[in-house]
Amino acid sequence: MNTDTTQAAAQNLDSFPSFDAKHPPDQKLVDACVHCGFCLTTCPSYRVIGKEMDSPRGRIYLMNAINHHEAPLSTATSQHFDSCLGCLACTTACPSGVQYDQLIAATRPQVERNVPRTLGDRLFRQLIFSLFPYPNRLRLLLIPLFVYQRLGLPKLVRSTGILQRFMPRLAAMESLLPNVTAESFQDTMPTVIPAQGEQRYRVGMILGCVQRLFFSEVNEATARVLSANGCEVVIPKSQGCCAALPQHQGQEAQAQAIAAT
Repeated sequence: MNTDTTQAAAQNLDSFPSFDAKHPPDQKLVDACVHCGFCLTTCPSYRVIGKEMDSPRGRIYLMNAINHHEAPLSTATSQHFDSCLGCLACTTACPSGVQYDQLIAATRPQVERNVPRTLGDRLFRQLIFSLFPYPNRLRLLLIPLFVYQRLGLPKLVRSTGILQRFMPRLAAMESLLPNVTAESFQDTMPTVIPAQGEQRYRVGMILGCVQRLFFSEVNEATARVLSANGCEVVIPKSQGCCAALPQHQGQEAQAQAIAAT
């Protein structure tokens, strides 16, 4: 390869869109990964998709390549970061103690700031972030969902495949929709649940935005277990979203606004 070709190749690499200067993934944390593969079997996205780039190890490879201008921060690469569920099962399985949680937390805001999304993607994400962190908005949605299920429409929608054909991500959400019952409309958790027997602890309980509406029995069971173990359980009625959903998805401004309220 002649000098001109080498220089052109180097300039082409340098022109790749990369992470901006605002908290990019720390190269020292990236270098901690020895690519042993212990994370692979613990990663849900890798087990379903089966591609190396959709594993924690593969995503760290991508972060390293983007840091060194060997790969672009683009739609093609960012989809592998989007596929991460953020379950962090890989962090407990990693023998090298790689802090993948910090790496993916630094990468997602970079994607949101620097990678343009399609109209469909923007609308879908707007739906998620406009509803899920706001329990009062979700509660209004319970009514049409209750009617939808009671009329037996889920079976019809799934048998025709029309939702899967035109809006596959919405179809995936619909397939996971829990059963909406009369209890879903009730807010029966008391403000204080006394400890059973001698009180040893006093704990605060977060109900969750989605969980308090669709999985309230989980909260009730949690409160019973805490009470049975000598905990006085305090459940503030004014509690809102903890901002975990937008924060973990790179929506920094929304997360900060919610956390401030």
